[in-house]
Amino acid sequence: MRIVFDEHTPRAVAHALRPLVAAENVGQADPVEVWHALDLFEKGLRDTILIERVADGTHARAALVTSDKAMRTRQHERAAFTHTGCIGIVLRGQWAHAAAWDRAVHTLCWWSVWVETVAGAAPGTLWQCPWSMRPKRLVPF
Repeated sequence: MRIVFDEHTPRAVAHALRPLVAAENVGQADPVEVWHALDLFEKGLRDTILIERVADGTHARAALVTSDKAMRTRQHERAAFTHTGCIGIVLRGQWAHAAAWDRAVHTLCWWSVWVETVAGAAPGTLWQCPWSMRPKRLVPF
């Protein structure tokens, strides 16, 4: 499984997760990869290209975490999720405006919900994640 944070998330948040995810991956048949988009791709990619590259066809499960809520309404971007099978997790509310420390805390709080969602979601679906310290099942768009 591959989970990629887009440029709307501070790179340090994605990097802070890596040691925890690596420890959790020990002995797992399907280890989780955590990346920031800028670790893999050039800056400023169009969203449709980013979605295609995140999915890249080599991962059984791939997800893009973004606070760009317009991805759910732009037809060509929704089509990119559907076509590639990439799963989208759209961060709602204060995610885009919070300090990096607050985003890191919330990300840790929600991480297991995101992994469970990606593991069980139908390919190409989009899910919304509220700004909350009380994780619960994600709601599809």
